[in-house]
Amino acid sequence: MPDQVIETHLGKLIPLDQNRSEDLDFCRTAFGFEAQTQGWFRERDRLYFFPHKLSIEQARDLLTQPHPPSVLEVPAPPLPDGPASRHLLDMPDGTRVNWICHPSALPAGCQSHWRAHTHLFVVENQALGFTAYTSIFSYAHIEGADARFRIFGPGGIRWIDYPSPEAALNDALDMSLAVAMKIQVVGTPCAGNKIAVYGDYKKVGPVLRSLFSAYERMGIIITSADLGLSIAQLKTWALPVAPTCLVPLGVYSQGIPSAFITADAAFAGLQAMAKALDGAPGLSDLTISLQGIGEVGYRMAQLILRAGSKLVLTEADADTRRRFRTEHDSAFASGQAGFLEDLDTIYDAQADLFVPCALRDILSSENLTRLKDAGIRMIGGPANNLFPDQVEGPWKYHAAGLPVVPYEGIGAGGVTGVAYSIMSGIYGRAPFTPAEKIEVIRDYVARVMRWSQIYDLPAQVVSDRILFRRALRRRILSQTQSDQILERMRRAFDSGDQQFEHYWINDLTKRGLFYGPGRTADGGWRHLER
Repeated sequence: MPDQVIETHLGKLIPLDQNRSEDLDFCRTAFGFEAQTQGWFRERDRLYFFPHKLSIEQARDLLTQPHPPSVLEVPAPPLPDGPASRHLLDMPDGTRVNWICHPSALPAGCQSHWRAHTHLFVVENQALGFTAYTSIFSYAHIEGADARFRIFGPGGIRWIDYPSPEAALNDALDMSLAVAMKIQVVGTPCAGNKIAVYGDYKKVGPVLRSLFSAYERMGIIITSADLGLSIAQLKTWALPVAPTCLVPLGVYSQGIPSAFITADAAFAGLQAMAKALDGAPGLSDLTISLQGIGEVGYRMAQLILRAGSKLVLTEADADTRRRFRTEHDSAFASGQAGFLEDLDTIYDAQADLFVPCALRDILSSENLTRLKDAGIRMIGGPANNLFPDQVEGPWKYHAAGLPVVPYEGIGAGGVTGVAYSIMSGIYGRAPFTPAEKIEVIRDYVARVMRWSQIYDLPAQVVSDRILFRRALRRRILSQTQSDQILERMRRAFDSGDQQFEHYWINDLTKRGLFYGPGRTADGGWRHLER
């Protein structure tokens, strides 16, 4: 732990020891080797410095300067040479795809959510009344057996009750960044996208069929069910028209549902959370409040009960509540488990750990007071984007002494499942096991929570520093040609020559790994032939 922290009216001066491995690891991992070379780095009113490179007087002078922006406060990129928005393709059923390559093409209230994204595809059909925002922070890339370099964008698709198209757009942008950062936790060979659908849910079947026909033609998208959609729905409506777009279905059917690994990894994160509490209690000694038992939360709740914890639950769907109660009637009869009738009272439930598995934007200032009054000692769960204000929110909870585990750490199991399914489909096997990545997630959660305590920073801020920098570095190494690739695809779509289009899409996207000379031995193409 840093020695002799110096309190000033401007903030804290925190000396680090060049001979202490923990200090060096924190500096290099969260702020980069350039920070070590410079001899200091800063986060808001905390200035960290190595005394052998910087005197206390010099550190005081630096603290008088305006503090640097959050790592997530990214300035807009330069305007492109061409238009900020371009038409990509039209489908026979009237579905239209536009390619957004710069935030200036977005509504004003959405531009700040761009945060260095690569592309956004807007897929819409006026007759069916839907718009799907397909946000890609970065692409994955792979070389086929024919030595051709191809790109694709793995992620998830969600369809919830968005209040406006702008809300869906912002969610797609926020979530694709979250996916890209989760991938940096586990180090899987895939990048990240997120699809948010806005439309009339009563038309879910025709919409999925129309939407995925466009995705299959584009050749880029690989996705799995997220909030509001199930694997069964995708299998019924999307798979027949998009055999290379869905995990763990079609060419990726040897894979694993991502919800399973998400739940198992988040449970491993809970174990790390318990060890981080004073006294390092076991889960059997704790009461846990859990919000939402969808596909992920349901499995987590089962694991928590099996571990012996007392469990307080909320779930909006009555059928899901009845099924869970029936399957665990002994736990409810003994008082180990119980549902709250009013969903909002989960923030007032007396518990040690609060586990969000459903809603975003719930960690508000009002709920901070309620959770503290309820005796919550730590918050952590697989729900994404927990803070309404992703920049200020973590600081408020940290100042109040309520630790919040970074969602992209504890929730990184989903991207593991998607990557495992993709690698199994393309190569016939994955270069890792889910169990290996679950251990990585547990270790990441433990390390970030330890650094948060040692260096007096919100855990979310520490994690953002680590993962956003990694995500940007990864994109620098693999994304430089994505604009040129999309432009070539656009010309192929515009050509009106189906053979020419198929050649370029197979040459440039993951479609070529399943069709034509790009297929690999024992890869996913065998599932198409069946």
